[in-house]
Amino acid sequence: MHSGLFNANDADCVDEMFGHALAKPTPDNYRFLSGWRDSAMMGFACYGWEALTHGTWDLFWVCTLPEARGRGLGGALLSEALRAATAEGGRLMVIYTSSTATYAAARKLYESRQFVRTATIAEYYNVGDDLHIYTRRLQQVVPVIGTVPTSSSRDPLPGPLSNH
Repeated sequence: MHSGLFNANDADCVDEMFGHALAKPTPDNYRFLSGWRDSAMMGFACYGWEALTHGTWDLFWVCTLPEARGRGLGGALLSEALRAATAEGGRLMVIYTSSTATYAAARKLYESRQFVRTATIAEYYNVGDDLHIYTRRLQQVVPVIGTVPTSSSRDPLPGPLSNH
């Protein structure tokens, strides 16, 4: 997929992550979503559970082809990633993105979905290219008093009241 956003190193990274996810399809690996039109992939999202955390998920990319931008595909991919992470006990989603004008539409999308920029690291990617970190709390289901919560498949260790 040629989005016009990624350089060769970025594309190689996406390919490597996709290959890893296909070779080892486990709950703690990268997850990919895709949007298609007429047998052509128009966009994808990559997200996953952050190891060594309790319920934190990362959104690595939401990317669409230029002709698919502004038509809701990126928002639909992001919404599905949020839904899936929440359904699996996620409590927080984190996004790392560039401050450059190329990524302005992505930042606008994240902000429209209640992500908040919680940190900036100056010149992280390059001179004049800051890292913006966005976070969003995910909706949690609160157990009814007297019930025993079950441990999510994402939890590296069972909780004190888990049924493991």
